[in-house]
Amino acid sequence: MARCRLTIKPCSPFQTPLHSDTLFGHVCWALRYLRGENELLSFLKSFSDSSAPFIISSGFPKDYIPIPVLQPLTLDEEIELWHEYRKGSQTRLEFIRDLKRFKKLPYVQISAIEILKDNLSYYQLYLSHILGKILLEDKEDEEIKSVLKPKQVEVWHNAKNRLTDRVTEGKLFAKEDTFYNEGMKLCVYIEDAYFGKNGLHEMFDFISQSGYGADKSVGRGSFNYELDEGWDLPESDNPNGFMTLSYYHPKYGDFHDGFYDISTKFGKIGGHWAAGIDGGPHKMPVLMLNPGSVFITNNQKSFYGSLIPGVHKQKDVIHYGIALPLKVRVI
Repeated sequence: MARCRLTIKPCSPFQTPLHSDTLFGHVCWALRYLRGENELLSFLKSFSDSSAPFIISSGFPKDYIPIPVLQPLTLDEEIELWHEYRKGSQTRLEFIRDLKRFKKLPYVQISAIEILKDNLSYYQLYLSHILGKILLEDKEDEEIKSVLKPKQVEVWHNAKNRLTDRVTEGKLFAKEDTFYNEGMKLCVYIEDAYFGKNGLHEMFDFISQSGYGADKSVGRGSFNYELDEGWDLPESDNPNGFMTLSYYHPKYGDFHDGFYDISTKFGKIGGHWAAGIDGGPHKMPVLMLNPGSVFITNNQKSFYGSLIPGVHKQKDVIHYGIALPLKVRVI
């Protein structure tokens, strides 16, 4: 499997987040339009319980990945952290506030995983933060804040009468757009044994030109990109588990324990099928485990999960549920 890093540079607001299942859907539609339906069906049939020729992560700010979901601190661990924290002359109240803020952070610097890849726990992660070995967030640094929390803005639109093709007077509706700062870069990690470098360029040239996600026909989801060979995310040499970088739908036996957040995905069909298809444009809801979720397993594999069938009346429609795993040792 060849490893590639896709670096996305937004050129417009985005309405749809860079989730792994949505990105996979865009790749499928690009393949359908560029090479035909038979090629797409052949691509999907190449996935099996033992083979996944194309694995993709969600998109994260450059130099960051999701903060791991781990076993909560014990009372003894919290007391030890407080003793270390107060050496900086901070108060107990400041410690509690900082701990709560820490638990809500969406991302952690990749350098933190490099330090903790062989002894990953909330205790070690927060202790490294206290000791200044890693920077989780700087409340005074506007650049870091803009990376971790891009602007979410409600944009108002006129309602339109579909019969007359005219604006309906007095009716408005709002949609939330994500505005990224100029120069923002989002990284997507890929393992590929199907397309090759030229094929990936072909797919993402099409996606970048046609747009990504909701309202791409009116300019949302426009981006430039770079595709680099290899990626250097740190992994443990003696793992006992993995952290998923994708939205993940597990199979029986993938792991025996884990710490995770969940999302219910309400998928929609794209391409020309979105305009009208037997069964409608909506997929059935799918429960998925979020990026950053951590699992304990002795069964080390190159991927976990599978494509999810049966999510629509059309039997060829699937949902992407494969995890791109980052090997870690959880203590």
